Amino acid sequence: MTEYGKPRRHRRYSTPDLPGSFANSVDASVLNISLAGIAVRTSLQLSIGREYLFQLGRGADQIQLSGTVRWCHLSGTQKLDEGDVVPVYEAGIALDEVFTEKAVELLEFLRKNVIVDLRSRLLGRFNLASEDDPVTLESKEDFVVKQLSLSGMLIATDSLREPESVLELEIRLNGELFRTRARIVHVDEAGAAEGRPSFRMGVEFLKTTTEQLQLLEEFIQAELLPDPPE
Repeated sequence: MTEYGKPRRHRRYSTPDLPGSFANSVDASVLNISLAGIAVRTSLQLSIGREYLFQLGRGADQIQLSGTVRWCHLSGTQKLDEGDVVPVYEAGIALDEVFTEKAVELLEFLRKNVIVDLRSRLLGRFNLASEDDPVTLESKEDFVVKQLSLSGMLIATDSLREPESVLELEIRLNGELFRTRARIVHVDEAGAAEGRPSFRMGVEFLKTTTEQLQLLEEFIQAELLPDPPE
């Protein structure tokens, strides 16, 4: 039995801090934008120094950009229709490609989508024509595997995710990349790690294939099981 009252389907084995990563998406709204950066509002705290990919616009006007979070602070709270109160963060993201051809694409995007005349003011910050324009910020979050089984694992990460969230994660086993979707079963705070919160999350693999199970079995047999006595 586990501490959460449900028996595990497979035994977990301790691992030597096996590295991995999962894709992370954060929904945000655009506060303002310039040729050098973008300010956003979101319900999740963004990690300073982390790089995000995102797209602005739709159809033929769509542009893909990347940027690094320079600042992030709590600006207040918001009450949802369901009655829950959630935090509201504002963050500044410096664009990474302002001296490349991306700057030309961004200038054209701003020309079509901001509400002021760019000819009179090129270096300022602008509001998009559509207020609170939605944007999805995407990044890769690192974790280390603490325990591994055929049906899931225990991971440590600096990125908090809610139970029942679904992740797209990957780890390298015996030189091969193991990719799968996984559901967060439980989350525990593990204490401070380099001045930032650190969390341990139990995750359950979803729809593993026969080949994936074989890769897990071979890795456990070769790396995690004790050698038989001679």
